[in-house]
Amino acid sequence: MPNALYPPLKPRSFGELLDAVLQIFRLSLLKCLPYATIALIAEQLSAFYYVSRGRLPLFDSPMVDGNDPVGITLYGVGTLIFLMLSVTILLRQASIAAGRPVKDSADLLDTLKRAPAIVAIALLGGAAAAVFMLPALALAPAYRIAGVIVMLAPTIYVYIALSFSLPALVLARKGVLASLAYSFRLVRGNWWRVAGTYAVGLTVILTLSTLVVTVVSMAFSDSGADDVAIARAFTYAATLAVLAIGLTLFSALTLALFGDLQIRKSSAD
Repeated sequence: MPNALYPPLKPRSFGELLDAVLQIFRLSLLKCLPYATIALIAEQLSAFYYVSRGRLPLFDSPMVDGNDPVGITLYGVGTLIFLMLSVTILLRQASIAAGRPVKDSADLLDTLKRAPAIVAIALLGGAAAAVFMLPALALAPAYRIAGVIVMLAPTIYVYIALSFSLPALVLARKGVLASLAYSFRLVRGNWWRVAGTYAVGLTVILTLSTLVVTVVSMAFSDSGADDVAIARAFTYAATLAVLAIGLTLFSALTLALFGDLQIRKSSAD
């Protein structure tokens, strides 16, 4: 096990960075996949609820239907579980990449101890990015879409600039506000590098998901399966498996990027 996977010994080129991502992903996949699967299922709790009531979650989400306390509760609980398990995956990958032994529940317990700070960072970071959308949402309906498009650029900029706040909290052991500031400093001067790396990772995940859905749908179509429910169940299971793998991959990408930005900042100081 090379100890240079995280933290890195020197700044990495883009190719070296992607190679480190793949190595971390390969070494951690089986140990992180259960957490990723549970996280994605939890995130869909409100969707399961709406489907069970014969409603489309896309149009009946709790963000729209504020009169459904069950839907709102499931959405909040599912999001919280997803957030906690995502941080747990990151901690586990950091231990694996550093060559440290991985204990069964140590990473999860460490995450739960920091739960209030994790939630605070998620809320503050989300609010900082969303604040740019408020003027657009306040416009008249005829101009609202155009306003959202215009404000999308600063929203994405802030979101990416603060995207390493949680790694700063759990890996660099900084406080809530210090983590937000630290993430911003890391990304400053490297924004396009970070955005490009994120884009590559998301493209791979979305492409694989689309491919799996297409293949599974074609398989059921060619077999002449009449049970639509079974076909949908298989399609959902296959998509869930790919997204769980994708979540593990994206976490490895975040870890590798965070380490690279740290060493770059140390070299510049």
